[in-house]
Amino acid sequence: MRLVLDASVAIAAARTHEPSSAAARARVGRALRRHDELVVPAIFGVEVAGALSRHGEPEDTIRDYVARLTSAPNEVIPLGAARAPRHRRRDRGSSPRGRLKMRSAASMSPRAARSAK
Repeated sequence: MRLVLDASVAIAAARTHEPSSAAARARVGRALRRHDELVVPAIFGVEVAGALSRHGEPEDTIRDYVARLTSAPNEVIPLGAARAPRHRRRDRGSSPRGRLKMRSAASMSPRAARSAK
């Protein structure tokens, strides 16, 4: 299955005391075992690394984790208003439990996206 993964899910998977950590670990674990293929926004690595470093994770651990989530077959893409709908359509066929949050400019209303330009 090909899924769009938000940084907050990867962060929750790495931090066991987060409220949704178990569900996030299950989803991220499938990707790390190559059962699922991920699409992540270009800013994903910065968001994950920043959050984990603020909570004291070792730099080498963070680098390895981000590298595993962004290396092939996973895809890092710039998500803007033009590209996101295509990736959202890929996720529509999955079950509601398998859907992941996607926060980006593309999730804004068309009016908000135009004004952000």
